[in-house]
Amino acid sequence: MYTFLSRCGSVVLDFMMRFDQRVVLSHVVTSLSDAAREDRFGDFKVDPDSIKQVLTSKGTCYKETVSDQIKKGRGSSNDVMFRAFIGILVLIILLLIIYIIWLHRRGDCPDIDIDPKSVSLTDNENVVTLQDIELSQHHSSTPGQPSSEYVGLREARKDNRKAQSTSPGYELPHPAKRSWEVPRHHVTIDKVIGKGAFGQVAKGTAVGLQGRPDTTTVAIKMLKANAKVSYKRELMKELETMKKLKKNPHVIKLLGCVTESEELLVLIEYVPFGDLLGYLRKSRGLNDTYYKDPDIKPRTNLTSQQLMKFAWQIADGMSYLSSESIIHRDLAARNVLVGQNETCKVTDFGMARDVQQENIYERKTKGRLPVKWTAYEALFYGTYTTKSDVWSYGVVLYEIFTIGGSPYPRMDGKKIANLIEEGYRMPKPQHVDDQLYQIMMRCWQNDPDERPTFTELKNQLKDKETLHKRLINMRMYDKKLYANVEDLIV
Repeated sequence: MYTFLSRCGSVVLDFMMRFDQRVVLSHVVTSLSDAAREDRFGDFKVDPDSIKQVLTSKGTCYKETVSDQIKKGRGSSNDVMFRAFIGILVLIILLLIIYIIWLHRRGDCPDIDIDPKSVSLTDNENVVTLQDIELSQHHSSTPGQPSSEYVGLREARKDNRKAQSTSPGYELPHPAKRSWEVPRHHVTIDKVIGKGAFGQVAKGTAVGLQGRPDTTTVAIKMLKANAKVSYKRELMKELETMKKLKKNPHVIKLLGCVTESEELLVLIEYVPFGDLLGYLRKSRGLNDTYYKDPDIKPRTNLTSQQLMKFAWQIADGMSYLSSESIIHRDLAARNVLVGQNETCKVTDFGMARDVQQENIYERKTKGRLPVKWTAYEALFYGTYTTKSDVWSYGVVLYEIFTIGGSPYPRMDGKKIANLIEEGYRMPKPQHVDDQLYQIMMRCWQNDPDERPTFTELKNQLKDKETLHKRLINMRMYDKKLYANVEDLIV
């Protein structure tokens, strides 16, 4: 505020001065006072002492200059542009999300298994009923097992679950909302091709599978008339496990089921060559005591390359099951089927457990086990992981490379268990190279963490397939050494 005195009186004037550059206020006041002393205000007589610096209401000098306002204006403009840019970016992101959702809904949705409980049990006379009926172990693909081949254990199940993982490279066999149910009158049973104590497998046809009107040849798993109610419950559990599995060339495929009638039928893909163990043995003139389909004519004198192919295909199927947190618990050559083009397919999840989270399963109920294929930690501690299946796979390799030879020949279950605890392992067959035997020995490590994964096994064996003649010398194979075939499951 500045005070001016005129000739006619006095006038008090408040005015604001703006500058286009920063100035020192005291210099401005001094310049104005000098101008007043020199009468440079024209007709106005200004008292130099009346020119004073006035404070604003906030107690600070008003210092805003023209340049400050310009900068302030530019700042406001930049702020508006920045907000506009952010808005456009958010809009683009929203449009992309909407587009992705639209693409996802237009395509086939993958299976999402809300209930991860998929324990499956089938009927098998080679596994004696457990005290806990709900956890009894049975199998549908093999004849009776001598009681000496099994050792009673304790069983406890951890109710843990793990996020479902998917294995790349395999497509889903059905849309998410597909119904597996097939009307009973659409299924025709032609002939029984395999029998167990309480279950059997028949060859037949089904109409209308997957919504198609054509007729499909199928294998039909069903119970015998004298089967207990608990066996039906177990077959239902196996069915639920199979429903959750995606399509894999080396795992048996579910095609449909009949559950709304009194007779429970599980329809799976038909394989013309039966189980692998029988296929191996029939190739050298022995009988298959389970599959008796006269249409099957296995090759005689299997080649070393065929045996290597069987080995890596089973490892591939087990690699997929492992990725789905499925512990088979009864992997053996008898539980592998041979399909078209001699393609091996893992089957019979009669003792399988679907374990998530910790991938571990413990038995608490007294039961019986196929000792010759059972891992060290499962045999002595009742603990199972996918590495327990790796141990069993090592025994399967022995069965394959000996063309259906019996593991631990002429030994009963208790003797085998004692020998394993002492560190005994089956010796190397004379016609098998050390490289293959070392793979088998790695599968039989006491420490599960020291065993290879199924993916590693598949890759190793598939890479070695071209070396089959050197790795398996069929000219040195002596079938008399592996002629102890009292039955299929000793």
